Amino acid sequence: MYTIKVDAHTHTIFSWHAYGTVAENVAMAAKKGLTGLGIADHFGFPYQPLEDGIPEWTSIGSIRILPKEIDGVRIFCSVEMDIVDFEGHLCCYDRIHKATGKPLLDVYLGSRDYVVASLHTFDGYRDGTVAQNTAMYAGALRNPYVKILAHPCRPGVEFDMDEIVKVAKAEGKMLEINNLTHTDTPAAIDRCRKLAEKCAEEGTMIVVDSDGHCPWHIGRFDMALETLESIHFPEELIANRSLETFKAAIGMTE
Repeated sequence: MYTIKVDAHTHTIFSWHAYGTVAENVAMAAKKGLTGLGIADHFGFPYQPLEDGIPEWTSIGSIRILPKEIDGVRIFCSVEMDIVDFEGHLCCYDRIHKATGKPLLDVYLGSRDYVVASLHTFDGYRDGTVAQNTAMYAGALRNPYVKILAHPCRPGVEFDMDEIVKVAKAEGKMLEINNLTHTDTPAAIDRCRKLAEKCAEEGTMIVVDSDGHCPWHIGRFDMALETLESIHFPEELIANRSLETFKAAIGMTE
């Protein structure tokens, strides 16, 4: 049986379609014995209200005011950024921060503990070829701010798993085995198992997350762990098996 101590990909009401506050999510994390919680609210066009033509940044930009530890749980300031094209660019990659004149993503993502990249939607994404989808995920993994590629095994987006597993290892990034994918799209479980098998063969790090959108899902990893147990996945390749190993995986020394 594996132990997961950091839930690195969770959401609060600031994702606009999630149902827990920071306090409620932290309370559940503490109750379940987690030592770390990543707050990775969404940032992308399908989610936040628009301001000046871009998603509203207030909650994302202000997350650093949170204490680093609450009730014994280390808080990680993250964000889940939408991939917006087949090159793997992140939402608003081409926008400039008005106050500083710097690229918008440099201003906001540079202060995150880590960035979670994921695909939800963009014009034409359902028509992507295997080669295009592979290039898309590889591009996101090569982004210096990104540490985790979230729920890549959702149905409908075929990609070269061997290539993405190799890119993730080469870049020192993590591929996510997502519990919500297991519960919401059971058809993807075999894909998750296949990806995990390839990570085990290549020695690529993974992260096991709840992707919780309400407090009752924080720290829920049961189905994802069943998949890993079914293939005897190497425990040392699970980055969030402890607070210390997760910090090392995201390059945090404090």
